[in-house]
Amino acid sequence: MIIEINKHDEEILKKINLLEQEIFIESYYTFETLKDMVNKKEYKILVFDEDVKGYLILHDSYDLYEIMKIAVKKEFRNKKIGEQLINFYLNNWEQNLFLEVRESNEIARYFYEKIGFVSVGKRKNYYPNGETAILMSLERN
Repeated sequence: MIIEINKHDEEILKKINLLEQEIFIESYYTFETLKDMVNKKEYKILVFDEDVKGYLILHDSYDLYEIMKIAVKKEFRNKKIGEQLINFYLNNWEQNLFLEVRESNEIARYFYEKIGFVSVGKRKNYYPNGETAILMSLERN
């Protein structure tokens, strides 16, 4: 079950924060950052069930939504949870999607391409370690 969380879901935000710190070791997202996001109308945070097997953070950039983060617990990967989160968005909102992904992250790039994202550019030296970001977009027709 996919849930769009709101500011009253602090326990779910805590679970997202734990998963964020586990998966993205150098993440700058803190519990306070997540609380701030959920209180702003331009952010949407979706979770796959209340146990937070996965989550998707989106930012409304007026004419498109940017995927800020998507994560799935290791033991639940390859079960289409990430795909279900993105499809939930696609079934409920109209704007195009945009994201940045590490050039070296071939698994993520394949995942996005399988859903329909296409590469639209690069940002050299985007990440703190100097790695290039691949820009990807999914156009809604």
